[in-house]
Amino acid sequence: MVGTTLREIRQSIERLASDDGEYDIVCARSGEQPVPVAGRQFATRSDAADAARATEQYRAALRRYDPQLPFYDPIVRQTRASAEGHTYDESARSTTGLDRRRAVDRARTVTNNSPLIGFCHDVSGAVFEALSSHDHERVERAIMDTYLAAAEATTDRNTLCLVLLETIAAELDRHLAAAERTRLLRAAAANLSPVDPVDDPVATSLEYLDSLSLIRAYGLTRESVETTDENVWTVTLRGYAIDSDERRIPTLPIGIDILRRTAPSTTSVGVREVTALGDGDWQFVLTTDEQTRGGLVCTRAVDR
Repeated sequence: MVGTTLREIRQSIERLASDDGEYDIVCARSGEQPVPVAGRQFATRSDAADAARATEQYRAALRRYDPQLPFYDPIVRQTRASAEGHTYDESARSTTGLDRRRAVDRARTVTNNSPLIGFCHDVSGAVFEALSSHDHERVERAIMDTYLAAAEATTDRNTLCLVLLETIAAELDRHLAAAERTRLLRAAAANLSPVDPVDDPVATSLEYLDSLSLIRAYGLTRESVETTDENVWTVTLRGYAIDSDERRIPTLPIGIDILRRTAPSTTSVGVREVTALGDGDWQFVLTTDEQTRGGLVCTRAVDR
C-alpha cells in the first residue's frame, strides 16, 4: 500500500515519475495508458513496476465511487529498445485473479482513455472522498442510485463519466445547503493533485477545460474593483459537454478546478447573473465579492 486516498496514491506515482524516463505503463490488452499514469515516464524498470502496482491500487480505490470505471491490466513498457530488444516486462504485470479478468473482458468496449475521462474520474473520486470524510452517506447513496439508473439508459459508455458528474452536481444541489456545498467543494478540490495558485485562476481553468474538450469554446473578460479588491469575470461557454436544461447548469467541474487554482487567501468565489443562451451555451459572472456565494456546483439562469 502506498497510500489510503486517491491523492496519496497519485502523489506516490508523481514521486516515482521522471521527465526523461525510458519506461511507461500501458494496458496489456489494449495498449492504452490508464489514469493516473497516462503520459508519465519512469527512469527505471523497478520504479515503473511500483507505479503499475500503485495504478491498480488507485483505480481500485476510485472504483469504490465509480463502478463503471474501466478495468485495465497495467504492465511496464520500455519505450526505447534495449540491447535485449524487450518491449514489455511481463514480470511487472499485476496478478489480478480470475474475477478481475472476467471484469476486464466485460469492460473491453470502454477503450476511450481521453484526458477528459481521466479528469472526470478524478473529480468524481475527489468529491466522493469529501462526502465520506464529512459523513454525508445519505448523499453518497442518492448519487449512486440516480447514477446507476441513468447509466442503464446511456448507450455511449464513454460518456458515463460526464453523466456521473452531472448526477453528482444535481444531488449535491438537491440535498445540501449552499454553505455546505461550498465547504464540500473546497474539500474535494484539496483531494485533487495540487497545483500552484495562479494570478487568474478563472482564465487558467477555462483554458485547461477547453483543452480537455469539456467546453468547445469560451469567452472571458475580467474586471477589478480597486476599492474592494473584488475581481469580476464574465464567462461565456460554448458547447458545454455536460447536459443541462434551460434553467440549470451543473458547474461542478468548473468550480472545483477554479478552487484548486485559487490562493487560500481568497475567501469567496461565487456565481451570479446566469443566462442560458441555448444549445448548451451559457453566460455567467464569477466574482470574489463577499456578498456573492455559491453557484460552483449548480447554478440557475436568471429570468429574462
